[in-house]
Amino acid sequence: MKNLNFKTLTLMSTFLTLSSLSSVVAAPHFLWDNQEGVISKDQCSIKRIRKNDFRLSRYVGRGNKETENLRNYNGVLQSHLINSSMVKIISGKSKRNYEKIEVVGINTETTAKANRWFSERGDKGYLFHESILPIEDFVFELDFSKNDLKLLFDKSNFKGAVEDINLEEKLYLRVAADSSYYSIQCGEEAERDYLIFRGYQKEKGDTPLFLLGVSTQETSLFKSFGALKKTDAMKFLADVGNEEALVEGEIQSNVMLSQLEVEKVSEEEKTVEEDIIAEAEKSEEPVAEIEQDEADSEEKNSSIATIRPTPRPADLKVVSSMQKIVCIGTNTLNVRNKELDKVLFRAKLGEEVKVFQSFDGDSVEKVINGTLYTFKKVEFSSREEDDEKIGYVAAPFISAAGDCRYIRKMESADRMNLEITGLDDPNCCDFPTVKRPTHSFTSGMRRFRAGRSGGRLHAACDLYRYKNEPIKSVAPGKVISDLYYFYQGTYALEIRHSGGFVARYGEITGRKASGVRKNANVRMGQRIGYMGKVNSNCCRPMLHFELYSGSKRGSLSTSRGRYKRRSDLLDPTRYLTKWKNEVF
Repeated sequence: MKNLNFKTLTLMSTFLTLSSLSSVVAAPHFLWDNQEGVISKDQCSIKRIRKNDFRLSRYVGRGNKETENLRNYNGVLQSHLINSSMVKIISGKSKRNYEKIEVVGINTETTAKANRWFSERGDKGYLFHESILPIEDFVFELDFSKNDLKLLFDKSNFKGAVEDINLEEKLYLRVAADSSYYSIQCGEEAERDYLIFRGYQKEKGDTPLFLLGVSTQETSLFKSFGALKKTDAMKFLADVGNEEALVEGEIQSNVMLSQLEVEKVSEEEKTVEEDIIAEAEKSEEPVAEIEQDEADSEEKNSSIATIRPTPRPADLKVVSSMQKIVCIGTNTLNVRNKELDKVLFRAKLGEEVKVFQSFDGDSVEKVINGTLYTFKKVEFSSREEDDEKIGYVAAPFISAAGDCRYIRKMESADRMNLEITGLDDPNCCDFPTVKRPTHSFTSGMRRFRAGRSGGRLHAACDLYRYKNEPIKSVAPGKVISDLYYFYQGTYALEIRHSGGFVARYGEITGRKASGVRKNANVRMGQRIGYMGKVNSNCCRPMLHFELYSGSKRGSLSTSRGRYKRRSDLLDPTRYLTKWKNEVF
């Protein structure tokens, strides 16, 4: 295994093609083409995929509005996007807590009255990450009487291949998803991933009539539609709640793969630092933008640097709104003169800086080992020493405090040793997954109070991530119930945390985390288990997170009430939301 590179491991663990699976899908399958409509293809294969780029929008904020704001990178409002409209995630400049999206189609099931400020298909911008919902929470109603799609279905052999289909009636589409999504690849279109949707018609019963693959490059099918919550559609199409797999097996994900991904990213992020450390000047003093222990540094050959100063007006002033911090993974950062051939002084991680700004910019560009780097002129205004206030530092090591991963790591380490007084303590708490959940835990069947079979209500928030990822303790505490069997092949453990509240970490694997046993003390952020997946294949790997005030005693599961839980059960949504926003 050690001889396999990262790319090989990723391919091995991510894809399962039809040739390696025993279950073959019987329903007729098609691809969607913007010009030709529904296309029937031969020589197709189905594979599992971990994620897709389609999402739906919603309003997040005070009150109950029918639109969400679509903004540009600078936060300026561009248009109003109708709730439950379809968008796709696109590449672009990253913006913290926002996703760059393109509008795919508009939900017609709304009472909002459109005007010229409303978003249209093809608009691009940024949506707040909490305003984006997973596509599997919805069923899409296509009413051909309200658009021109019927012609594109009529042109194909769709009617002949799908028995008794009636294009005078509405079609219903739901993405095929269980523990993963599915993609269909056919012949010459094999270079594209076509996300598979199951197709239904109300008059034809609950069984899917066909499978339809839709690419993010060909989306006119969804230019207008009615978005129905899955729970509402189940009232007349019971099968849309069926998570039956299209192919056998599942995407394999393990801790080693996650570590490899982290290591790969870390190496890429270190490239800039290493290049600057290794670069040597003509002068006797080397350019060492970051001071490191001699044991960690290596001698490397480098080319002579090319310095290109950028002119600026003489009356330039410091712009206070540009205040940022030094963000570096080592102890100190060298601050240099304009020619970059002399170290003036050294700055520490977290020191506040103000960046000089002018119309032409105020920076020096320098080629180091064939790569062009920008050095910014900054002021350390909080320093008393007049000769240690202004200098040039490499731009990659200046960032907003909230974006500096090294600051966050320090804060995280400090928080692990905190004692807290309860759920409302300002220092409470850490988020229980290592990264932001892949799906919103405030919507769909994942939310607290979602309906369950027999009239029972969901007593937790389900946090979707990947199997075998570490689960963390949200606060200091003591293990009151060690691993025990919980549900459909998964396990749970219970911790009474500082301040008395109790958390049940459910649907984790049976693998024990080091040092975690009954009556053991745990720290905030300590690894206490690993994310599991139920054996019914109904859903993705998740942490089933339950929260209790701790005012009662006895078993957390009972036969009483709509939740079938102890009476001090709490809704964890607002707490998880707060912790998530603080951590990620």
